[in-house]
Amino acid sequence: MIWLRLAVIGALGLLVSCIDGREEIWIERDGSGRADVAYSLPASAAVLQGGEKGVRRLLEDFFANSPDLSSPKIEVDTVGDRLQIHVKASFKSALDLKKISSGAGMTRLPASATGLAGTVKIATHGLNLDFSRTISPGLALPGAAFFPASQFQGRSLTYIIHLPLAATESNATQISDEGRTLIWEFPLLQSIQKPVVTHFIAPIPIPRWLWFAGIALLITVGLILHGWRRSRNAKCSI
Repeated sequence: MIWLRLAVIGALGLLVSCIDGREEIWIERDGSGRADVAYSLPASAAVLQGGEKGVRRLLEDFFANSPDLSSPKIEVDTVGDRLQIHVKASFKSALDLKKISSGAGMTRLPASATGLAGTVKIATHGLNLDFSRTISPGLALPGAAFFPASQFQGRSLTYIIHLPLAATESNATQISDEGRTLIWEFPLLQSIQKPVVTHFIAPIPIPRWLWFAGIALLITVGLILHGWRRSRNAKCSI
């Protein structure tokens, strides 16, 4: 998820290479959902932000200025020479995510997060959602192209999306749960050398309340037509 990933990485103003990241999103049939994001990076990357406490304050400020996110849980810990960041949050509508990515909370984070956020294109075709995201970590890690390949060995960026209905098309590196779970795993070196893209097309689920509303509308229209016919027959019989 772009906004949550930005909150975690951008808050640190990352200009280091050895990053491991994993973001996982669950989207329900009513459009609501939750996200679980975890990142591991050198503890030295957080020194200029005030260490653990400074990073936690930045994330708390982000959520305070992002009202479309709820129930945030923030964990920031140092394990050895690595800073471990784990953030969870919920949202009422997946459609609000685009608004969150450009909201007040996001504008308070360092500008270095632009490349890590990438660019998102969302379109609807009939009852299908077409989602595409281009991520350019190399733009956020200046000079990384000159680092030895061994610096990135074993480091990767992973994106997972759980959909309510199976995707009809995607470029996911792994697919499970009969097409409802899409996984993209990119070695960090590959992500820095050129932008990576996550893309899928999936049906848009119709919320249960909309089905009930449709049934109620049909019943209402039926009653109105029935009453109109009875009134018309009564007039004709006079």
